[in-house]
Amino acid sequence: MTGSIIADEALARGQIGLAVADERLFVRQRFGPLSAWLPRVGTPVCDSPLLVHMEAALARLREKGGEIVLPSMRAALEGRRVTISIGWSARAQSYLIVTTPDHGSEQIDRLLASDRREKQLLQQQADAAAARLKVADALYRDIVESSGNLVLRFTPDFRLVFANRAAAAFLGKPQDALIGEALDGLFPAQGAPWRLGRGAEGRSFEMSARDAKGRAFWLSWDIRFLGPEAGGEFQAVARDVTAERRLRVEREKAQEEARAAAVAHERLRIAHDLHDTLVRSIVTMIAEARLIAKKTSDPEAKKALAEVDAHARQGLWEAREAIAQMRETRREDADLRAIALAFQARWPDVAVTLDFAAERPLAAQTESLFAAILREALRNVELHSGAKNVRVALQVNDAGAELIVEDDGAGFDPAAPALGHFGVLGMRERASLAGATLEVESAPGEGARLTLQIFGV
Repeated sequence: MTGSIIADEALARGQIGLAVADERLFVRQRFGPLSAWLPRVGTPVCDSPLLVHMEAALARLREKGGEIVLPSMRAALEGRRVTISIGWSARAQSYLIVTTPDHGSEQIDRLLASDRREKQLLQQQADAAAARLKVADALYRDIVESSGNLVLRFTPDFRLVFANRAAAAFLGKPQDALIGEALDGLFPAQGAPWRLGRGAEGRSFEMSARDAKGRAFWLSWDIRFLGPEAGGEFQAVARDVTAERRLRVEREKAQEEARAAAVAHERLRIAHDLHDTLVRSIVTMIAEARLIAKKTSDPEAKKALAEVDAHARQGLWEAREAIAQMRETRREDADLRAIALAFQARWPDVAVTLDFAAERPLAAQTESLFAAILREALRNVELHSGAKNVRVALQVNDAGAELIVEDDGAGFDPAAPALGHFGVLGMRERASLAGATLEVESAPGEGARLTLQIFGV
């Protein structure tokens, strides 16, 4: 009696479900809510979705005995999982179907549901982060696309992943076509300036470059590491400083000329002072010594005065030689090799080759002429050509002297000088006044060659 009560309570509470089916597989009895997944009494058990097409398996169970167990089945019981056990009773000639809750599977379902919720939350966070990155990237692109500066982003192996419209226009290529291009191939430079360590704060440098139309520019680059959050990429921003650089060179030229003029003025002033004081005093002393020598009859006095006269004339010659040297340009200012090396030191990204073959020294005036024209030629290379290589050659022999300055820069049309530029014209006039000839060979995109010749030096 007690066992029957306990069984009834277990059935009522859904702790177990019992059902009986006859040998024809029709439901004969069904006890407890846990058996509600079975069809109603008087209908085939295989009408249940959980037992569909199991007629043959149940027939073998009746013939051979044993038990069929269906674990972790999701029944139509508010989504609960159950374990179904089916056995054949030969004495009662019926099937006994026992249904029990599958508590382990419910725990697994809870864990799976929790895992799904966690994954869903992580996915939502990732989607939100991606949306923020998309907005930030769109804002970044709007900013850099409207910029007149060249903006590039590249990977640690120096391959472009982004180029703004200004950079694409400068290089003469579509933006998409630049993706994957090697940075060194687009902007070649000496000294590997693009190499920036991941921990470095940044790097700035200037370099010469030519755009797609062959025009020469000076670009000031700022490079920085964008960090791991940007995929370990680097960003390079270039600003056109051609005008600034031209002003800088012109200012340096003006300062150099002002210093030279000040030195020349000071030397001329000293020369005048020497002439007005020392030379005049010596000339007076010579005249007085000669006058005294004429009036005296003392042979010893005449001999002494003759020595004074000789020493005074020697002193007068030396004074006049010193004054002449003061009026000349300092030879160290006209050192051609020093001028070329100073240019190379200022702009290390330009390779300078010196080819000097002098059998004899240049005369002072010729050296000054060559120095002035070499300075102007190198200024033109710096400001207008964007050259990577410059050659300076000098040949001096008994027949004359020749100076050659050539570069691999942008070149120009010598017959049509740029408006407002008088460098070549000024060099021609200076050479002509000194009795020298100056020839300029150039064409757009083919560099330039300047040849200065003078004979009988």
